[in-house]
Amino acid sequence: MSTIPEVAPHGTRQRLDHVDAMRPIKQTAVISTHALLFFSPLSTSLLASGLLTLTHFSRDAFLFVSACMLAYSYRDKDTMVMSQYWKRRFMAVGLVYLVWTVIYFPVAAMKASSTFPYFRIPWSSLLTATGGRRFLSYLFTGYYHLYFLLVLLEFYVVFPFVFKLLRRFPKSHIYVVLGSVVWQFLFPYVIRRGWFGFVISSKVETRLVFSYPLYLLGGVVAAFYLEAFHRWVVRHKRAILYWTVVAGALPILLNYVHSHGVAVPKIIVPGSDPFAAAVVPYDVGAIIAVYLLGVFLVSPKRSARTRAITSSGSEAAYGIYVSQLLWILVMHRWAVHFNLFHRVPWLILTIGAVTVTYLVGWLFSAVVARTPLARPLVGRSQRPWNTFLPKRDRLALAQHGGFDEGPLNLTDK
Repeated sequence: MSTIPEVAPHGTRQRLDHVDAMRPIKQTAVISTHALLFFSPLSTSLLASGLLTLTHFSRDAFLFVSACMLAYSYRDKDTMVMSQYWKRRFMAVGLVYLVWTVIYFPVAAMKASSTFPYFRIPWSSLLTATGGRRFLSYLFTGYYHLYFLLVLLEFYVVFPFVFKLLRRFPKSHIYVVLGSVVWQFLFPYVIRRGWFGFVISSKVETRLVFSYPLYLLGGVVAAFYLEAFHRWVVRHKRAILYWTVVAGALPILLNYVHSHGVAVPKIIVPGSDPFAAAVVPYDVGAIIAVYLLGVFLVSPKRSARTRAITSSGSEAAYGIYVSQLLWILVMHRWAVHFNLFHRVPWLILTIGAVTVTYLVGWLFSAVVARTPLARPLVGRSQRPWNTFLPKRDRLALAQHGGFDEGPLNLTDK
């Protein structure tokens, strides 16, 4: 089942099919998180809040895989040319982040309208001093889901130093992982209690690279032993899947007993808190379970059609991720206009929103990837149109002038 090559990688273009296959799975989880925020009764439904708890792992998976693949691409290189390093990082993440911050800036200011297309953009408000300050705020804090990329950019700054130290002191790896586990549990507690003399808001907490040491440092360390890590995961797949199920049930159970009056420390109860101590074991298990699913999807035992669809989903994953809120907003407004929230069960609405968002996002990504806008919009080099459809035979194995909050003024959890 292994798709890891025996030859050591050379350069950042080295690809691992099963890791690529994790991308559409992670994006589905990200979309599910946002669909639950828009379409489910999180404040009244334990099922909805439980599902939200289970889908939050997608951010940690995104960071783990990003860190792991970055370290993997450099682990056998003697030097790291910083000019090339930063050029690639900017083209892959920085440019896309900047372009989509510009796109979402007017989208975030949209106002609901009673007539089609059910939204209007207060352009005059955007071109004020307040609008300019708001844009800069979005740019430096990462608006809504785009903060994933902001955290990744922060990690790019420290990666060369972290990688150099881990490479120089291989015996420290186990201690680095253990230290990151302790930090992952304690950091939220410490900053929320103000032990450093100040309290960090939840919004800022989500945007700090220091909030994700287990997944970022764990990803780097895993890259040094990726072949052994792969063999261990595949060999213990049943135990890993059982662990993930049990670990996923724990935070849901804690939510349930807490909602029924049982006193449970707030730092442990997950609710909508992605940093709650109770969700860390599940997040780790879920990341590895998705890794296993990636191995399964690209196995030679799967049909050529399955592998072609998986490959196409992997290629479109970045475009799906950055564009998803556009499609969710449109569907939410249609649901309000046609009173679907009172006619259709929320679970059906949520599943429908996830499905439509993914498919429209895939179509958007596939089309844009074949235009000169491919690099700034979906982070890919331009592709020829004859590769549009997956083909089995191509498989290689503050308010001023009306400027106020728009429809995306929701929690960033």
